[in-house]
Amino acid sequence: SEFMREVITDPNHGYYPQAARIGHKGDFITAPELTPVFGEIVAAWGLVHWQKTVKSKNVSFTELGPGRGTLMKDMVETSGIIGPAFFGEAPSLTGNLIEISERFIAEQQKLLCGDEESKVISAEDIFKNPNYLKRKGIFKATFNWFSLIDYLPQPAKPTMFICNEFFDALPVQQFQRTEDRDWVEILIDANNDDTLSYTTYKTNDSVAIDHDERYKSLPVGSQIELSKQSEEMVKRISQYVADAGGYALIIDYGDSSVKGLTFRAFKNHQQVSPLEDIGSCDLTADVNFGDLKTAAESIPGITAYGPITQSNFLTLMGIGERFRQLYSVVPANKQEAVIHAHNFLCSPDEMGDRFKVMCIGRTSDPVPLCFE
Repeated sequence: SEFMREVITDPNHGYYPQAARIGHKGDFITAPELTPVFGEIVAAWGLVHWQKTVKSKNVSFTELGPGRGTLMKDMVETSGIIGPAFFGEAPSLTGNLIEISERFIAEQQKLLCGDEESKVISAEDIFKNPNYLKRKGIFKATFNWFSLIDYLPQPAKPTMFICNEFFDALPVQQFQRTEDRDWVEILIDANNDDTLSYTTYKTNDSVAIDHDERYKSLPVGSQIELSKQSEEMVKRISQYVADAGGYALIIDYGDSSVKGLTFRAFKNHQQVSPLEDIGSCDLTADVNFGDLKTAAESIPGITAYGPITQSNFLTLMGIGERFRQLYSVVPANKQEAVIHAHNFLCSPDEMGDRFKVMCIGRTSDPVPLCFE
């Protein structure tokens, strides 16, 4: 857990602050980088639910781990275009970005605020100033940058939290059941030759697993993976929604339960060893949506819906028809790319079944579209 946190977030040597590369030429590709249709669909879903629950033309998006800002851009643009059909007038748009990477902050400004020179933000600004950057941008939207969701303005106002491939990057702990039926934690140790290797220790957290009824029936040799930071984060999001209104949409790879160990690394779209080339590879683990759901619903007044497959979510939202429209208007040499994007997002062999979608909202609000 500590290894993953340091390698991913260290300001000077961490992967996301210094080395992360998103897109076809990078280490991994996300749905928004593949096609703007993904952001269009998410925005349309968000506006439908916003109209039912918040019932205000003041529309707010809050994205955790916004990367280059592509999804936020697509959601704001779509909301600016179709918003009047929902509210009878142009919506007032706000985009909050929870971000700690100086490099990504610069890229986000270019996408969201036009081609003018980005304001330079230092690590000191990020961690010392709660709302370290505020700018006007596309569709007259106001964009705010924060290092933590705890720094969102008070009194809290309704917002739609977006977590697309965010939770898979949060640290995990791994445990293994031994011959004497005790649990030990799997840790990473430094060898004398400066290489790294896996080892096991009896830790306080493994003692807690010994007494956890959920794992007492698992056989010797069983391995489990837990993410306390993910559970704490989803509780904070849920508490915000309970207090202020709005909802959250979580999209990531994983399942209702995760069996075995999934911690791994990617570089240039290839899986590599997490213990080599430290700081230049993306570290990730499958998201346990069952644990997230339990954590969310531990907050009074909150219900977590799903998870459902990404394919099911996008199909119910009409992505097939949207791609057919796009296919009919693009030049012939672009049509194959349209087919590829649709297949990549929805095919069971690609993102379609591997990725899941979960919604968190107030129990008193209407059941969200696609989760009935």
